[in-house]
Amino acid sequence: MTRLEKCEYAIEKGYTYNPETGKVFNRLGVEMVAKINNYPMIQLHKDKKRYNVSHHQFAWYCIYREVVECIDHINQDKTDNRIINLRSVTHQQNSFNTNAKGYYWHKGKNKWRTLIRINNKEVHLGYFNTEEDAKNTYLDAKKTLHII
Repeated sequence: MTRLEKCEYAIEKGYTYNPETGKVFNRLGVEMVAKINNYPMIQLHKDKKRYNVSHHQFAWYCIYREVVECIDHINQDKTDNRIINLRSVTHQQNSFNTNAKGYYWHKGKNKWRTLIRINNKEVHLGYFNTEEDAKNTYLDAKKTLHII
């Protein structure tokens, strides 16, 4: 079952979405609170099979009537599915939200090495004598290169 089919089936089964609160309810008005990997999910049953659709995908479909590849939670809170907190992004843009440090101690050089990932490739930003310099270089590059 595709994401589109899951969203359509959930609506057919009476699931609703409140864009102001970000909450999803079943046909009886009961809030859906099941989670998988800390993402709120709707669990659907059809033909003795179970299907899951994330609240954020369902929310996006309810408002825009389309299914997109990747949805980002702007405030990085997986449980905040208010429509104002959701945006359509590429997988790469979504990966920019990681809290990766971007630098590490390189034993061979006895310096801090700084890296950033762009288009699934590591880009070397340099070696630094202090952790603070390495961190600042990474954060500056992130501001410039990881633009959503």
